[in-house]
Amino acid sequence: MNYCKLFVFLFLTTVSYSQNNSQEKPFIEVVGTSEKEIIPDEIYLDLFLKERMENGKKLNLESLENQLKQKLRSIGIPENNLFISDVNSVLAKTGWFTKEILSTAKYNLKVTNSEKLKQLFKCLEELKITNVKITKATHSKITALRKENRIAAIKAAKSKAMYLLSAIDEKVGKPIKINEIDTNHQNFAFANTINVEGYAAGLSKFRSEQSVVEFEKIVLKTSIYIKFEIE
Repeated sequence: MNYCKLFVFLFLTTVSYSQNNSQEKPFIEVVGTSEKEIIPDEIYLDLFLKERMENGKKLNLESLENQLKQKLRSIGIPENNLFISDVNSVLAKTGWFTKEILSTAKYNLKVTNSEKLKQLFKCLEELKITNVKITKATHSKITALRKENRIAAIKAAKSKAMYLLSAIDEKVGKPIKINEIDTNHQNFAFANTINVEGYAAGLSKFRSEQSVVEFEKIVLKTSIYIKFEIE
């Protein structure tokens, strides 16, 4: 499973053994926990293109967008990962005595890893696109990974109950009650550092030769409470 986990560890807490009365079977209560750290494979950015004058000629949005798409193709980012989300126009001074209506457009872009992101930033610098913001980083299989985590937590709870009861020569019976304990359901991570010349993205500016893009790992944690009968 090279798509995600750096490590997985299971740990268990909260054990209770009880036998209340002759009508109720004795039971054991355990909590199983599973935790995973995964590397984001979906990084989302907002890009802002703005029409401008160059050498007395107006570079319109269509031209700027085509330049951007060409750069995306050159570094292996599919064009369909780029979406336009908003367009506006502003009256801007383009000369001593002239003004032009210049359009601006906001785009959403998805890249798949930090290495692609570094390549992208270099391309954006060449295109003089300086208004860039990373909005989030998540994983394409986050739902499936959460399911795996829940299953692992349940198995961990049963394993704990089994070895505890084996110490007193008892066996685990059927589950009486199962509850997922509410945890912080984190679905995305933010960048720790983005060291790309000209791109602060809300963080610090650094020289391009020191370019490093690192993201916090997404931590998935699931805890399951189970009450088992004792046979």
